Amino acid sequence: MDVFFAIINVGFLLFVAFRLWRNEPAILKPFFWPGLIVKCLAGMALGALYKYHYGLGDTLAYFDDGTHLATLARTDPATYLQFLWSGDESFPVWNNLNLQEPRALFMAKITSIANLFTHDNYWVTSLYFSCVAFFSSWLLVKAVVQMQAAWRNAAVFALLFFPSAVFWSTGLIKEGIAMACLFYVTVIFLKLWQRQRVAWWQGVVTGICLWLGWGLKYYYLAIYFPVISSALVAQFLFSRLHVSVAVKGMLWVVIFVIPLCVATLVHPNFYPERFLEVIASNYEVFHTISQPEDVVEYPGLEATASSMVMNAPRALVAGLFRPFPWEASNGLQMALAWENVGLLILAAAALTNLRKGLASPHRMLVVSVLLYTVLLCVFLALSTPNYGTLARYRVGFLPFFVLLISIENPLVNRATRFIERSWARLVR
Repeated sequence: MDVFFAIINVGFLLFVAFRLWRNEPAILKPFFWPGLIVKCLAGMALGALYKYHYGLGDTLAYFDDGTHLATLARTDPATYLQFLWSGDESFPVWNNLNLQEPRALFMAKITSIANLFTHDNYWVTSLYFSCVAFFSSWLLVKAVVQMQAAWRNAAVFALLFFPSAVFWSTGLIKEGIAMACLFYVTVIFLKLWQRQRVAWWQGVVTGICLWLGWGLKYYYLAIYFPVISSALVAQFLFSRLHVSVAVKGMLWVVIFVIPLCVATLVHPNFYPERFLEVIASNYEVFHTISQPEDVVEYPGLEATASSMVMNAPRALVAGLFRPFPWEASNGLQMALAWENVGLLILAAAALTNLRKGLASPHRMLVVSVLLYTVLLCVFLALSTPNYGTLARYRVGFLPFFVLLISIENPLVNRATRFIERSWARLVR
């Protein structure tokens, strides 16, 4: 029976993928199947890493809790629906759950819905999550290419093939669904940016994505939404105001402050009186439970604005480029460290295009991506200084940063042409 359900589900996913691939533009078609395969293999590898190497992990707990809830759905659908809406300790199934923290429970509820279709098969459920992650990434690649065809190689590389950005945004983890939602919202943002029509159903899907993204990774959206909303408002105003660049810069700062202030009111951890304390206390917790060689040090970090600003440059470097190879203490960290070396080389190569980027008609987009990257990077690096945890959490900004430094980057162009030629030979 398990094999039958697996074959049916995999066949369904292949059917959907094939139907989508048939209608894709020729400029992107060679990257569809390699991207999908890489995404699905990464999801399988993530599950294998936690199941067979660590023996435990969030992904396994989400699946186990999702299995309990799926079993409840099959035996008592009415109670299951009630639990999805307002699950708490008053339900008997509560005591069977491994993770009862709200965001983890939210992920378990999502997993339970997938488990109903996969007959509680971890690997097939993971495939569903991986495919959702890929399809959202693909939509964003298409949106970027439609806006600026010259950015094709950068979008393909950053969103479909950059190793850790792919690995930590796929499979049965919160980041996979959260990034899928963030990518779809970005697609709609680019439509609005270009003043294109947004269909009603796209608005509904966007609302669902915002709800899911907030439930899983609220701090991604708490930084992302002020950046994109201020960018849209600024673009609207600047198209009607003929003022100098300096005045535009000052206006943009004023515009950005308003949604940023709103963001500080939508979650207790972002309340002004708690925000800095949350960062400092999280740093202390990670510093206590981590080995000295596995954690970033921020000397004298305190819950004050001056202390955060003083440590922000170190946090930015840590979030983007650490650990360095000489700081790696195990095989996984070494792989990440050498990827960081490659990232550093890409960033250095991108500096050769800095003047061209600042002169681009899309420079406000470039600045918005950079601002989002810097803010989220510093926040995450300060509050989660453990290298392993940071490697996973930074997927919230890493694809956008890689996209930014890959635009017209000669190294990325060569790598993308290699993938294109290799796939063409394979299917010839």
